[in-house]
Amino acid sequence: MSEQLKTIYLESCLEELKVNKPGNHSLHSKIIGMYSEKFLLVSKISAKFLVKENLSLGEMIFYSTKKCIDSINSNYNLGIILLCAPLMKALLQKPVNLRKELEKVIKNAETFECNLIIDAIKYANPGGLKKYNGVSNILERKKEKKKIYEIMLISSSWDRISKCYVDNYSEIFDFGLPFFSNLKKKVSREKAIQMLYLGYASKSPDSHLLRKFGSCKANAVMRMFRILSLQIFRNPNKNFDYQIKLLDTYLKKFKYNPGTCADLTVTTLLIDKIKDIFNVPL
Repeated sequence: MSEQLKTIYLESCLEELKVNKPGNHSLHSKIIGMYSEKFLLVSKISAKFLVKENLSLGEMIFYSTKKCIDSINSNYNLGIILLCAPLMKALLQKPVNLRKELEKVIKNAETFECNLIIDAIKYANPGGLKKYNGVSNILERKKEKKKIYEIMLISSSWDRISKCYVDNYSEIFDFGLPFFSNLKKKVSREKAIQMLYLGYASKSPDSHLLRKFGSCKANAVMRMFRILSLQIFRNPNKNFDYQIKLLDTYLKKFKYNPGTCADLTVTTLLIDKIKDIFNVPL
C-alpha cells in the first residue's frame, strides 16, 4: 500500500502544479524566486516520510518538513505536509472508514507529537508567522503541554489548515470533494482542478494572505476570485483564459499568493484518488 500511496501523493502534487492558478505558482506561470523543480523535489522528499508506517503523525510531519527545508533552504510545502500527513497516517491504518480514522489520528496524537508539529512549523517559518502576536503564539512557546487538536482549536477561527484538524476536514469532504466530483462530469480534469482552486479561493479568505497582509487585503482578494468564479461557474465550457491571466498577473504583481487554497486543492486531489483506488468508505 505504501508505494501506491506514495505514487498518488506525487501525482496529486504534480497535477496541481501543472494547472494555472491565479496568484499561485504553476509550471506555466511562476512566482518570481520560486522554482517548479523545487516543488517537485520536495514532493518526492516528503513522500518518503509520509508513507512510513512506523512513524507517528508528529514524526511524519517533523521529519518530512525538516528534510524538505534542509534540501532547498526554503518553505515550499509545509501546508501540504500538514494536511496530507494525517490522511496518509489514517489510510496506513487500513481503516473501515477513512474519515472516522482521520479523526482518531488527530485527536489521539500525543503531546510529544504536538511539540514535533510545532517544531516543524517553526522550522519552516511560513509567510506571515512572525507578524502574529496573539494568543498561543508558537514562536514564544518552548514546550507545549496541549495536544495538537487543542492547539489547532485556538487558531481554527482564522487558519483553514487548523480548521481542518478541528472539524475533521469538513471544508474538503463536504465542499471540495463533492464540488470536484461534479466538475469532473462537466469539464476536463485540468479545468476541474483549476475551478476547484477558484472555489476554495472564493469560499473564504486565504490563510496565507491573512497572515501576511491582514484581513482587509485577504477579503479583497477573495472578492476578486468570487467575481471571476461566478462567471466561470455559470459558463464552465467557455474559455476564460484571458480573465484568468489578468487576475494571475495582478496578484503576482503584488505577491498575493493564496497558498492555502493550493494546499487544499492538492489534498482534495489526494482524497479523490484514495476514494477511487483504495475503495475506502469516506
